[in-house]
Amino acid sequence: MESLQKSVEEKSLETREHTERVTEYALNIGRVMKLKTSELDELILSAELHDMGKIAINEEILLKKGNLTDEEFEIMKAHAEKGDRIINASSELVNVAKCVLAHHEKYDGTGYPLGLKGKEIPVIARIINVADSYDVMTHDRVYKKAIKKDDAIRELKRCSGSQFDPDIVEHFIKHIK
Repeated sequence: MESLQKSVEEKSLETREHTERVTEYALNIGRVMKLKTSELDELILSAELHDMGKIAINEEILLKKGNLTDEEFEIMKAHAEKGDRIINASSELVNVAKCVLAHHEKYDGTGYPLGLKGKEIPVIARIINVADSYDVMTHDRVYKKAIKKDDAIRELKRCSGSQFDPDIVEHFIKHIK
């Protein structure tokens, strides 16, 4: 699994740095939420592997500057399912695979790939969703410029209850300030 993750990171320095920050944010949220040690371990691994499925995405799409076409976006969205399949190859990582699969689900049920809603989404996936989204907003990507941290926090609050679990947003904001 580690060598696969390294392969993903080698495709893009941006991905490696993003993964490190998401893992740090997620761990801090988990600590603020007083998750058990075993849950924190699962959270760390899920955050480290959340973009594992990008190994199966064409580099032209991964590194494209500007907006993706609808077709390219559908291909990119498949990274959650591809990551789930890769990680599920290890029977010890079934829960991690579920979290990787669900990290783009939205609290109101409009996310992907399964359309899970609220507490149907594993708590670890809900944490990663907030951490991942904040990091994407606050760091330059090949396809967009970063926004200010205060603007990202406002966006998290605005999307609290729709895209994000409101409790996790609240915990994250306490941590980040």
